[in-house]
Amino acid sequence: MNSKDRRNHLAITVDVEEWFHTDFFDVEKVINKHYDGEYPRTDIIENVKKLLKLFEKYDVQATFFVLGETAEKYPDLLPLLEETPHEIACHGYYHNKKYNDLTEFKDDLNRFKEEIKSDVKGYRHPNFKVSKEMLKAVKEVGFQYDSSIVPCRNIPGWYGNPDLPLTPFDHQLNGTSIREFPVAVSPRLRLPGGGGWYLRNIGYWWTKRLVKGLLKKKGYATIYMHPWEFSDNNPDIKEVPFHVFRRTGDYYMRALEKIIRNFKTRKKFEFNSLEQEFNSLEQDIG
Repeated sequence: MNSKDRRNHLAITVDVEEWFHTDFFDVEKVINKHYDGEYPRTDIIENVKKLLKLFEKYDVQATFFVLGETAEKYPDLLPLLEETPHEIACHGYYHNKKYNDLTEFKDDLNRFKEEIKSDVKGYRHPNFKVSKEMLKAVKEVGFQYDSSIVPCRNIPGWYGNPDLPLTPFDHQLNGTSIREFPVAVSPRLRLPGGGGWYLRNIGYWWTKRLVKGLLKKKGYATIYMHPWEFSDNNPDIKEVPFHVFRRTGDYYMRALEKIIRNFKTRKKFEFNSLEQEFNSLEQDIG
């Protein structure tokens, strides 16, 4: 990709899931002990509305990677997003499910398209943990792009693909391919920080610096976040590590707004959804 042609494109992505969709702690133990084994309802709709209001204020178009089980649990979620100019994409059907084989995985992808939303182009795997075999299945089911790769140094227990490109590229998958939109990492040191946990625990300055450096060097960056990170009502549970809910709520909202405002004021700058980026690249190739 010619970095000059792709300069100043920042994609904001939202993984639409709940606070217990994680592998930071023993979720089943927490739910059994504190919620009698029943997963609680949360303020996810209110937090999505907060984000929509912020994006409207700054004329930002984002990509919402919706989890199937969350859309099923909150029937008002999809209609809310469909009334906006934002892109709806797929975050899988179940977040914490361990798949025994690719057939089971593909069944859940097809279930998303059949029961949640059929006309989606993009996919992001939970916890950014995806294999080439899974990516081939994603393409075979009909998705046109993926955004599950964090091209950072390997982080034990998390993720890391330090040898992969920092900008959009095509995964070659035994006779087929799928476009990849990697999550932002620092261009020189290959350290993660494109939103989420890093924006809260390391701070605004790190994500801003990382994105600024990546845009300057490559002209492209994708950051991510979750609706529950904007909530003021996350539970106080001792079994949940302090860093999970650190600086959720007002701090996170102010940090995101500062990032948007900082880059929005720059000349020749665009906040695009990943679908817009995908379509733009297809036109360039064509």
